[in-house]
Amino acid sequence: MPSFLPRFISIFHLIIIFFISTATPLMAQKDKPVVPQLPINSEDSLVYYMEVIAIDNIDKMELFKRAGIWINEYYKNPSGLIEETDSVNGKIVLKPQFATYRTLKNDVKAQSAIVRYTLVLGFKDGKYRYEIKDVNLKAESYFPIEKLFDEQDANVADNFNTLNEADIMLRGLINNLKEKMNEPSVKVKKDEW
Repeated sequence: MPSFLPRFISIFHLIIIFFISTATPLMAQKDKPVVPQLPINSEDSLVYYMEVIAIDNIDKMELFKRAGIWINEYYKNPSGLIEETDSVNGKIVLKPQFATYRTLKNDVKAQSAIVRYTLVLGFKDGKYRYEIKDVNLKAESYFPIEKLFDEQDANVADNFNTLNEADIMLRGLINNLKEKMNEPSVKVKKDEW
């Protein structure tokens, strides 16, 4: 047996051990679900989406009308969701809900939860505000969605999936609202001759 062979084998073993030891923690991290990054209110640590959006030269009533049009287009049964409409103070409060789904092993989607939330729209001349708060899961009783952030829960993967789906749904709602709020409530017809 050549003299360099035992030295080569031991170096080869060291390289193999090095790769196995560095790859194992990476594989373990890959299996661990990542905590979803939903916006959290610093005052009460609850999920909370809020933004004030300026729209120059548009009065409060026009913004209120635009929001009404958006609500009727976005929600299937808007009258059943509206808790309050106050055009004088420029406020609309809705309590909608949506389903989240998980994918089963055979690529079939199954409902995992129903998420209910409060959407508050406020209007002032030249700006409007949306707030999404009181995000809860609807079951036998409501419970805060924040419970799904528990990394020690046995259903952590399903819980994080529900949080991610809720975040995607709520951000989609926000984007749709912003887009529609830029459209006038009355379409101006061109004066064609």
